[in-house]
Amino acid sequence: MSSGSESAWSRYVTSALNPETRPGGPQGAGSEGVGPTESERGAEAESGTAVGRQRAKRLGVKLREAWNNRETAAADAPLPLRELRLLPAAATVWVAAYAVVRLPPPAGWALAGTAAVLAVLLLLTASRGRIRKGSVVVASPETSPGPRASWGKRPIQRGTAAALRGAAVPMAAAALVCAGAAASLSVRTAGPLSGLIAEEAAVTVELRAASDARPGAPDRFTGRPRYLIDAVAESGTAAGQRFGTSATLLVIGGEDYAPVRLGDRFTSAGSLQPLPAGDRNLGLLRAAAPPEVTPAGGWYAATAALRSTFVRVAEEHGAAVDGLLPGMVLGDRGGLDPGLEQAMKDTGLTHLTAVSGANCSYLLAFIFLSARALRMPRAPAVLLALAGLAAFVLLVRPDPSVLRAAVMGGLGTLAVLSGRGRLSAALLFLAITVLLCVDPWLCGSYAFILSVCATLGLVVLGPHLVRVLSYRLPRWLAAALAIPVAAQLFCGPVLVLLQPQLPVYSVPANLAAAPVVPAVTVAGMLAVALIGLAPVLAVPPLLTAAAGAWWVAGTARFFESVPGALAAWPEGTPGVLLMAAGAAAATAGILYLSLRGTGGMPGPGGRRRQMNQQYPESPRNPPFLPQAWFRGSRRTRTAAAGAALLAFPGAAVLTTRALQEDPGQVQEWVLAACDVGQGDGFAIRAGPDSAVVIDAGGEPEPMDACLDRLGVRTVELLVFTHAHLDHYGGAAGVLSGRSVLQIGYSTAGPGLPHELTAVLDGSAAPRTRLANGMTGTSGSVQWEVLWPAASDGSLPAAGDEEENNASAVLLVTVAISEPAEEPLRILLTGDAEEDTAARILASHPELRAGVDVLKVPHHGARNGGDSWIRTLRPSLALISVGAANDYGHPAPQILSSLEAAGSAVARTDLYGTVLLFHQGNTLAVRSLPP
Repeated sequence: MSSGSESAWSRYVTSALNPETRPGGPQGAGSEGVGPTESERGAEAESGTAVGRQRAKRLGVKLREAWNNRETAAADAPLPLRELRLLPAAATVWVAAYAVVRLPPPAGWALAGTAAVLAVLLLLTASRGRIRKGSVVVASPETSPGPRASWGKRPIQRGTAAALRGAAVPMAAAALVCAGAAASLSVRTAGPLSGLIAEEAAVTVELRAASDARPGAPDRFTGRPRYLIDAVAESGTAAGQRFGTSATLLVIGGEDYAPVRLGDRFTSAGSLQPLPAGDRNLGLLRAAAPPEVTPAGGWYAATAALRSTFVRVAEEHGAAVDGLLPGMVLGDRGGLDPGLEQAMKDTGLTHLTAVSGANCSYLLAFIFLSARALRMPRAPAVLLALAGLAAFVLLVRPDPSVLRAAVMGGLGTLAVLSGRGRLSAALLFLAITVLLCVDPWLCGSYAFILSVCATLGLVVLGPHLVRVLSYRLPRWLAAALAIPVAAQLFCGPVLVLLQPQLPVYSVPANLAAAPVVPAVTVAGMLAVALIGLAPVLAVPPLLTAAAGAWWVAGTARFFESVPGALAAWPEGTPGVLLMAAGAAAATAGILYLSLRGTGGMPGPGGRRRQMNQQYPESPRNPPFLPQAWFRGSRRTRTAAAGAALLAFPGAAVLTTRALQEDPGQVQEWVLAACDVGQGDGFAIRAGPDSAVVIDAGGEPEPMDACLDRLGVRTVELLVFTHAHLDHYGGAAGVLSGRSVLQIGYSTAGPGLPHELTAVLDGSAAPRTRLANGMTGTSGSVQWEVLWPAASDGSLPAAGDEEENNASAVLLVTVAISEPAEEPLRILLTGDAEEDTAARILASHPELRAGVDVLKVPHHGARNGGDSWIRTLRPSLALISVGAANDYGHPAPQILSSLEAAGSAVARTDLYGTVLLFHQGNTLAVRSLPP
């Protein structure tokens, strides 16, 4: 068939899936004979039934051919350089956004002005004088050729001018994002609320919800659920004074806040707290009263009603699948079963618990292809798809990954409509630039970062990985494997930063779950649409989507139950760098193999090396693979290659960790009360292998063994609260095989006992006498000395009572990984007695706000008093005491006071070493197994 008679649909499919063709250009190679012939048109005119059959047949042929051409073009061709043209702009905008949201508004305006001036200067420099191409001088349109002196400026090379113009684009984009962020910050910080946040004042505010209420971390000890809401404060009252504001706040409330939806107005009261610089919200409001909610109207109410109706109908028909289906279809994770959520996280399927960029792609493709199958012209089909995508985003709420995918999908359809074909990387960079200009705070959103990394992995590495895997595997299996592997490689460094663990079976789990995700998305959205029109008709697509969600949930639970499903990984910067190095090495290897296979990397003499002359070069037998790969049956080779690909990552991780880790070490602990008998020995985790140690017990061996079990190799700070043997006798155990960076102590005497100084002389760590007001930071631990006063450590010891009251009392705060969670507050009291407790509480009124953990003084002795307990009402009380001791510790009066205060009690004489550690999003107490 001639190119003039090919259908518009054929030209569109070719241009959409092949970057080298345009819709109006000639038909691509291999597409002849797929368009309707004259005889076919005549047959269709004679029979209406034949028309539908012939069209369906031609559509299937064209789609299959276009898909095959897409795979070949994507795998064989390297990433065009033109796709990287917008990379500098995206990178510059991201850096500018990251900086400007952490600066005050005047600094943001200054950055915007500087970037704008630089953009203008670059453009002026690029356009000045005549442009010289080779040795030919090309005159400006406004002037005739003449001597160079007539311009008065030195001419600029064409390449230099192009580079200057290209550099002006990132500067202009940076100016735009800086100006937008500075303007938004100016509005948010206007009014008195910023000062009230700094003062941590109590306020009553009227707010407008900017998000649905979402489950947050439960209360760390009571386990009661809490909900988080992003809201805009419109007005408020503080200390009897009324004020107006437009600040954004993160509201944390109890179950009363669960019904709040996007657009609702509500009133709340509580205390304000500052958030770190760069946070989307200006401050944190801890709600102390139930809200008074005024439901929103308009599309807010319509979408909220549709979401709630879908969830209700799904639950009525038993199709919610433990809350997973509403999450996969609408992004509503409020009802997701905690056990299933953890299983999805442990198997690398967390991205399926909510709407992501893939859902947008499936929906956009479904609407567009359906419209084209109904013979709708291309432009109306594009507009219909974009309208459907916009409605979808409004329905599921504009999360960062959804926004990124929606913007990229919209830009992609516009590119196809304009005849430019498909430029995935360029569209991704353009989407990043547009989104960060609109919302600069996306730069710090992990959801947005992971979405960008996954998409970049699929665009850059995916086609090459498909080609490499297709040497030994069927192409459909190679394409299916390439998606999770490429996404995992590019997302790995970010994932280990969030959770220093590796889901070993992430690739096979994603491979098993991926086929049903498009069906869940499309069938689920059909059910949502039909629920609003005819609920009875919504049941079949709803059950279809539920079947897919059931498969995903079963996949997560199956792979979670497999031994070794989760492997530990180094925390912090070392873990990120190690993962980034591994991902970079794997990516480089894949690109090398792909380019060698396509001849893109010539060998010696300008020809690729022929490592095996016996087997001719072919797509199935690439020249750079050894002979062993070509022996045996095709089925055997395919099975072996697939098994090796799936098993190698997990085996490598498990082997590495087995060589590096002591299986007896405890992971993710926060605080440890070591069982040192009748004495004190505490460790507070400051980093992956470091801790702050408070006291050392009476003997070296128990403390040394405890720190070994905890994996502590570096002691950031070693504190001896006072000079009694049951607190410093185990000092040699702390120093044994460990690096001690700093030593602090307190005593009623002029200095430390001679036997202790003899031990400490073996360490080069500086020693500091502690006094009220001293502060410091060690990793994630911040500490402040509340006692003794500077004058109380200058007199000789008058006996045990005086030495007890010279005990250093430290208030320690430990940062928790949950962003909305306040630090853990721990009060360590040494052996301070009741009169000293009264003095400390009177001089530090901030303690009346309470603490999370109290180290009960003097092993629970009666002379410690109960004023600590009555005033602080701790959630957890730790008593370090020896079993069957002769002192009667802990005293019955102290235990009764703790019971009356509602404090949980953990005793080393009953439980051995006691650990406080992370369990999901909560903190739990457990004894260390022997």
